[in-house]
Amino acid sequence: MAAAEKMFQQVFNEHLNNLHTSMPCEVIKYYPDTLEADLQPKFKRKKGGGMKDYPMIKKAPVSKTVVIYPRREGSCLGCGGKVEIPEHHEELLPGQIVFVSFAERALDHVGLRKHDLTDAVVIGVM
Repeated sequence: MAAAEKMFQQVFNEHLNNLHTSMPCEVIKYYPDTLEADLQPKFKRKKGGGMKDYPMIKKAPVSKTVVIYPRREGSCLGCGGKVEIPEHHEELLPGQIVFVSFAERALDHVGLRKHDLTDAVVIGVM
């Protein structure tokens, strides 16, 4: 029974180690036109008997913090007329530390991913 319990504990711990909720990440590159960022998680993970970096997260969406001002001029998608669009947030800079949350389910609605690194969303600057 002890061997079965130990094996179950190892399997359980392996699954928990791959269940991501949120963590700090470093901005590697920011894409202002698409509001996305390449990120390097700051936490390490046990792998192959040592501590390893997590893989870089590519093009994670950056959440928008809507403010009243400043505003910029844009075009209405429906009528094509001119409208004022609120600026959403300041540009992220390489080296900044951001707080990232991982979606409960796949953001692209493909596959059965849960709490996966590929479903990261930047929710704020630390």
